[in-house]
Amino acid sequence: MSNIREIEISKAFGAVVQLIEAIESSATRDSTNTDGNTAIEILQNLIINQEDTPGGRGMPTKPAKSCIRCEWPSSCSLPSSRASLMQERTQFRLAMLANGFQPLLNDCKRPIESGWPKKIVDEAEVRAWDRSALASTGLKIDGDLAVIDVDVSEAPLIETLAGALEKKFPELFAHGLVRHAGGVKEAWIARVDEPFQRLASRRWYRSGADPDDPAVPKHMVECFGSLGTRQFAIDGPHTRRQGEVISTYSFAGGASPATTPRASLPVLPKAAYALACDLFDSIAAAAEHTAVKENRNGRGEATPRIFELAADTEIETRDHGAMTVAEIERFMRKQRAHGCAATLRCSGSFHDRTRKRTDSHLINWGRYGLGIYDTMTETTWHRRERAPSARFEFLGQLQARNPFR
Repeated sequence: MSNIREIEISKAFGAVVQLIEAIESSATRDSTNTDGNTAIEILQNLIINQEDTPGGRGMPTKPAKSCIRCEWPSSCSLPSSRASLMQERTQFRLAMLANGFQPLLNDCKRPIESGWPKKIVDEAEVRAWDRSALASTGLKIDGDLAVIDVDVSEAPLIETLAGALEKKFPELFAHGLVRHAGGVKEAWIARVDEPFQRLASRRWYRSGADPDDPAVPKHMVECFGSLGTRQFAIDGPHTRRQGEVISTYSFAGGASPATTPRASLPVLPKAAYALACDLFDSIAAAAEHTAVKENRNGRGEATPRIFELAADTEIETRDHGAMTVAEIERFMRKQRAHGCAATLRCSGSFHDRTRKRTDSHLINWGRYGLGIYDTMTETTWHRRERAPSARFEFLGQLQARNPFR
């Protein structure tokens, strides 16, 4: 073993001497391109040989890093020595870009690049991300892409839904992608024949539990198409706690956007995504779960904003007792004038007498003035006077359906 180490040390010493000579030579010439490249290649070979050395630095034997082309055939054409120095996450992003997907630079779930919904990412930008410490990658939902987000934390419910959907559309699981996020929750990625914005089931919880208790899991299925602004994190860390990675993203069977061409994903009818939501409602009801009460419009769709608060509507706050809407508005304005961003919480008894827990709703200030956000139904209550006109709503609907966004 000592002879092997002496030989390796001798080789390394010789490589260092060559490196010094190449650098000195490049410093005395007008054109440094050739000698500079020589120096870089010597240094890269030195690093690669050290990584391949048995027992190097007290570490177990490990194979040399493979070229990007070995793991993801459709990707870049860098020489193997340069590709081996590239971050694995960059190789993943380049491969998915070559396969027809748009990668995003993410911090866990959240994209961090400004203007990402309208940006078209190219190879140069992906390579620039190689210097970033952010290890998570997102997938932009664009064009004919669509995702069934199974936000369900009970495995039997997921298995039942998958089995029922597979009977109708077997190609979803035969050729689609199944993303995991550290737990049992899944996201099923495919294409759609008619782009849409969002479809969703109702939100369910175990019967007898307190729906306002944050510890009580809520289950639902949401489907997202390209008519809305949406992305899904698909690679790297999913959750961190005090800097430590708790969970990571993965794909079932190794089939991911980095290994699967976009054109090979199955094209499902829009009705398949609506069916996924309807099936889950039936499955959850059969499992004796209770649906969260939601405010819905005349078309049966959940309403994200409700303009029904009056000045004298009484709100039971957590820290200040009962206050009218007008009193809360004055309090919020005073806080904002002094640069305070105090978070107020209140109960939902103003719209549902059973919602007595005083930490179930968040009081905020935004585009429509005072807003009371119901964390369970994901709806926000505003003053009646703030309701947009019919013309404004019509223009908003046109914008949401704009295929050129």
